[in-house]
Amino acid sequence: SAVRCDAVLTLEEATAIVGDGYQGPAVDEPRPGFTRCEWQGDGSNFGFSFASLKALAGDQRTADEEFEFNVLALEDDTTKREPLPGVGVKAAVLPAGDDALAVVVQRTDGVARMITYKIEREKVLALARALATP
Repeated sequence: SAVRCDAVLTLEEATAIVGDGYQGPAVDEPRPGFTRCEWQGDGSNFGFSFASLKALAGDQRTADEEFEFNVLALEDDTTKREPLPGVGVKAAVLPAGDDALAVVVQRTDGVARMITYKIEREKVLALARALATP
């Protein structure tokens, strides 16, 4: 069976990184193998989707293609990816608007795309590392 987002980043892992001031994860599975997890804090939040290899196969996309699709959706002339060496198969962080950062992590079992709002950069990088660890 496909890996769910709340197994990719557990409540315990999230709490260890951002603290216990967040409600979540609220889990949604819009289609088989594609799950979303959301955490809501007081004035800040984070959430991510996880497309398992099963969901990607259904879309006839590879994990490489899914990673690039997610990064290119945010990249433009002024917004460039910042690779995160040693995180997952590959990973990048990008600005995603005011006080928001996006993290895309390719794992061996799928691709995670996280958006954080008003979360300190060091914590965002720690979340990226946690997402990358199967």
